[in-house]
Amino acid sequence: MEISQHASIRSRQRGFQDLDLFLLEHFGVPFKRPGNVIEYRWTQKASKQLIQALHRVDHKAILVDEIDGIMVTAYNLNNR
Repeated sequence: MEISQHASIRSRQRGFQDLDLFLLEHFGVPFKRPGNVIEYRWTQKASKQLIQALHRVDHKAILVDEIDGIMVTAYNLNNR
């Protein structure tokens, strides 16, 4: 996502970190707003779904070829 200068200034003023913006863009719930824009909003349901997903991927890993970006395999890690 490209960020306008205005959005960059406002998000810093309001205490947003880069990870916050990433989470809202990729996991927030989209709502159409006037002016041909979409608002990405965080909801309780989104929080629950993300927490469940984080628990699912605990002790799991994937291997990705660094040249072409293709996932080679997925596996469970041993409990450490």
